[in-house]
Amino acid sequence: MGMWRSWVVSIGVAGLVALSGCATVDKPTVQSRLTGKSITVISTLGTTLRLTWRGTTVFNHEQGEAFVPDWGFKEQLETSTVEQLKASGRFSSVQRATITATRREEALKELKELKTPTDHVLLISGAQSGDSIWGTQEGFAGLGIAQRSFLALDTQSAAHVSLRADLMVPSTFGAVLGEATVATAQRVPAPALLRGPRLNDSNAAAARESLKVQIDAAVRSLVTQLGLHEGPTGETRYSSTFSARAAEAVVVPLRKPTEVP
Repeated sequence: MGMWRSWVVSIGVAGLVALSGCATVDKPTVQSRLTGKSITVISTLGTTLRLTWRGTTVFNHEQGEAFVPDWGFKEQLETSTVEQLKASGRFSSVQRATITATRREEALKELKELKTPTDHVLLISGAQSGDSIWGTQEGFAGLGIAQRSFLALDTQSAAHVSLRADLMVPSTFGAVLGEATVATAQRVPAPALLRGPRLNDSNAAAARESLKVQIDAAVRSLVTQLGLHEGPTGETRYSSTFSARAAEAVVVPLRKPTEVP
């Protein structure tokens, strides 16, 4: 059976958030198969931010991490996804399972050990994407904050979200029914990072808010790309609890879907 690959792009409020993504999924087959079934949402990210500072040369680059479980991104990722899936009315039950694993294989193993009864799993993990802000070769990955400077001058900062969603069947050793990726980035007040790199407390609140908005928009994009936002009769349904800014994102097809062997 062929798979359909679709490409989408979205621009957020006032063009502040640029969002793009793609999916490989046979929507009619997946929608038919999932109707009346149970699904569990798990995420391998949300407690740690990737910090990158791009200097004048590669010798000036810095990378690090910030452990921010109190920012609530893991819960937001899972809860927002659950709300969107419930709103579709397609599933017999929708739940989230909190895991500690940060890798896909470990996540599936941990879910199995939890003995959570479910027909399907929607696994959200980090993805790699290009640098949509400055066009550098480093790109973005997962949830994070990036910064760029030249000779320690003209410092610019951006918050970014790059996600991947895998729709899987746990009973068949994690067979993938469909997958989707999404990438979004937004400039934030600079400097968002200090040398180390580490978070700059003075601008952390603005970066956190930007990431929250981007996560909402990214989750909606993933659910839409997989066709899981549609009810059993084909109507489009979204949870009303999404932030107004994320809800105003416009999805525009870049080209007609092409069949993938």
